[in-house]
Amino acid sequence: MINVLLIEDSAVFVMGLKLALGANPSIGRIEAVNSPGAAVAFLNSHPDIDIAVVDITLEAETDGLTLLGILRDAFPGVKTMVLSHYKIPAYILRAISSGACAYLAKDSSPESIVEAIGNVAEGKCLFFGETIDSAKILRIFGGKENLEARKPQGLTPRELEVLQLTSSGYSNSQIASALEISLNTVDSYKERIKVKFGLDSIVECVATAAAKGIVSV
Repeated sequence: MINVLLIEDSAVFVMGLKLALGANPSIGRIEAVNSPGAAVAFLNSHPDIDIAVVDITLEAETDGLTLLGILRDAFPGVKTMVLSHYKIPAYILRAISSGACAYLAKDSSPESIVEAIGNVAEGKCLFFGETIDSAKILRIFGGKENLEARKPQGLTPRELEVLQLTSSGYSNSQIASALEISLNTVDSYKERIKVKFGLDSIVECVATAAAKGIVSV
């Protein structure tokens, strides 16, 4: 039996998801909290949770994408997956980079969600459901080999942020201000990005990442 924690601030969505999951005999307890702080507190007192299903747009001080990294570090025995309205490549990339084992859109069928939970519980490879285009997924991760290795272009979440801000026209000083880091740190991130892409300029990295759907321009 798989014990599941839903981290979702829509009471209506939680109600529907509990009904869908509760009908499957492989699902055990289904608990729900509506904020990152409540999720951490609940997991601290309930070590039997197997999977946390996280929404991205939580109305709290910490968004779902940031929460994924917190859960990965604090609760290594809890597997995570995302269930979100968004099919944005950068969100998918950051979620997987932060430890999520699956990323499904909220328009997925109940059967697909249950299947994803089963796959994640068994430690199988990444799962994206039926409503996120598979060709887009491969482009995001730089090909099948990167996808299977769970190393999407080798980018860390912070490197992805720097790359996205660069593609949006931010200067180094603006990036430093937005991320609250030094100019030298921005330069260091850009050098790492160039190495990981195997390219000589950050402009080429942005163009390549945009073509793969990793960032938006």
